[in-house]
Amino acid sequence: MELKSFVTEVYQSIDNADATKFASFITPNGSFRFANNPAVTGNKAIDAYVDGFFKSLKGINHTGLEYWNTGDAIFVNGTVKYTRHNSTSLELPFSCTWKMKDHLIDQYLIFIDSSELYQ
Repeated sequence: MELKSFVTEVYQSIDNADATKFASFITPNGSFRFANNPAVTGNKAIDAYVDGFFKSLKGINHTGLEYWNTGDAIFVNGTVKYTRHNSTSLELPFSCTWKMKDHLIDQYLIFIDSSELYQ
């Protein structure tokens, strides 16, 4: 796994609102947690959860990605711009921790203050 390609492909799937492609980067029994929401476990449940999130927005765009690999974890920082259906937008810094297993993400943890997203 080449780190830059892997990180780029994961974020392209998100920015393209492709929940199925996104879920393919996660182990079959992996978990996904967005901000302070409860974790979702299992590939199919993650696909459905993320698809619902994508549909709640008009668009998503990640920029300024920085990433580090420690062997069994990848850390990603950057900025995300969420565009709401009313065309207003919110830009936020984020940080992710990906705990890896067999070249896939086993735990996907997003640290972000998204409290203003649906206001």
